[in-house]
Amino acid sequence: MPTYVGAGADLSFPPPTPATALPVLRVLGQLDNSYITAEGPDGLYLIDQHAAHERILFERIERQRAQREIEVQGLLEPMPLEVSPRQEAELWSHYQELAEFGFAIEPFGGKTFLVRAVPAIVHDRDWAGMLRELLDSLSEGDKSNWAETVIITMACHSAVRAGQALTDSEMRELVRQLERAATPHTCPHGRPTMIHLSYGQLKKDFGRT
Repeated sequence: MPTYVGAGADLSFPPPTPATALPVLRVLGQLDNSYITAEGPDGLYLIDQHAAHERILFERIERQRAQREIEVQGLLEPMPLEVSPRQEAELWSHYQELAEFGFAIEPFGGKTFLVRAVPAIVHDRDWAGMLRELLDSLSEGDKSNWAETVIITMACHSAVRAGQALTDSEMRELVRQLERAATPHTCPHGRPTMIHLSYGQLKKDFGRT
């Protein structure tokens, strides 16, 4: 099973508040390899698998950083990373902060840097593209929220994709983790993670009221 929903995943979520808590859901299947359908005691749930996984990973990374427990994966060989002048300026500005998230980067000459380690959560992704996107975001956004920008970018690039087929066990594990999330209804970008159709609404739509 992929590590994003594996048995070794960090499941120490803080308990959600009653206002945000999800009920226990029963996974029914997957639509368009992008949406998980699930049944709850109060109706039908259509879950955006990418947005939901983003929320799960965002809270996990945020928690690991607060506890200084970011998992780091060393690269077998240092990899060169070429950046633009603007990206280079942001890299130098946030050099130490990026190290806190697991990036081991050192200058190599000109606008090229050597990357020796990356956060384990992005190790098997396009971490170089993610890092360039992150540096661009840092140059354009509010500098006071740089840590949140890093976490959002890492979560987005590490999450399962729309169009990605999931097994039944992977869907069930993703939903279980979403149930434990502190803020399960929106992704870190503020988009909804799910659509809920109550049994009352279904009865009304089918003319059964």
